[in-house]
Amino acid sequence: MLLNFTWLIPGLPLIASIFIGLLLLSFSKTMNRLTKPVSYIFIISLTFSELINFILFKYNVSGNNILFGSNFELVVDRPALIVAESIGLLFLLIMLFSVTKLKRSNGYVRYVIFLGFLSGFVYLFSFSGNLFHSLYDPLISSLGKTVISF
Repeated sequence: MLLNFTWLIPGLPLIASIFIGLLLLSFSKTMNRLTKPVSYIFIISLTFSELINFILFKYNVSGNNILFGSNFELVVDRPALIVAESIGLLFLLIMLFSVTKLKRSNGYVRYVIFLGFLSGFVYLFSFSGNLFHSLYDPLISSLGKTVISF
């Protein structure tokens, strides 16, 4: 049951990016003035993605979820959820920092849109299955071989 909500993790930031991008193309002057609402839309989408990710991690959900009857499937397992949670928290912190510290210039809305696209694609990469595990597993095994004493 919870596995069916997996598509929302990368989907929410991607849908928000597409929606705000279309609004920016249609109403560029107005959208460039609405920097705080645009930022809050992305913060809310990333927060909901993180909540869904945390719920899946808490209940130890794993399996494959085929998206909308296509050939693309999301592979959910514990390492993918851990990486998606950590990367999502990093994107959320970057977004919160951007809202508080960056100047509101003409390129701010485009920056937020690209940050939303990047977060959605990183989520998709972490749930890609073999592609993710071919990079993640050797990295973790090599880190396990090094001994760092404090």
